[in-house]
Amino acid sequence: MVTAFAVCAVVGVLVLVASLLLGDFEIGGVEVGSADAGLPWLSAPALAAAVGVFGVVGWPLSAGTSLSVPVVVGAAAASGVAAYGLLMLVLRAMRRAQTGTVAGLRAAVGTIGELSMEIPVGGWGRVSYVDSESVRATTTAVLVDAGASAPGGQQVLIVDVDGDRLVVQPLETQA
Repeated sequence: MVTAFAVCAVVGVLVLVASLLLGDFEIGGVEVGSADAGLPWLSAPALAAAVGVFGVVGWPLSAGTSLSVPVVVGAAAASGVAAYGLLMLVLRAMRRAQTGTVAGLRAAVGTIGELSMEIPVGGWGRVSYVDSESVRATTTAVLVDAGASAPGGQQVLIVDVDGDRLVVQPLETQA
């Protein structure tokens, strides 16, 4: 059992380091570790951390204590699940914090938002939209046509990013 825990510890730590250094990777055409893959719970760093913690906790418990195998496996598994959950929370917070960055703003292109503040001619306003993590975000916006204005409450299509502002196009209301 000591060997199994040692292998889990080494493989988990190596995969964790590799995934953090190399970023997301593909397995059979599925991008592992990416929220865009439709499997945000399948995070390579979180899974590697779980396996690594399972091994790191189980290894010394099995080698240096007289605890029974089921107790050691249970403690190691509980530790691995806790590490997975904690890292998933951290990764989710990091993705949410990225919403206000230019990379996070680019993910909003193509979505529909609502102006929470009027955009005057040649000026800027605020647009509220739901980001890729289903979190409501509000940021600065300008219109595609700088010579136009749009009232607050108007639905808009987010079409581009200009620096730290979203570029929006009002959606025509059907009468």
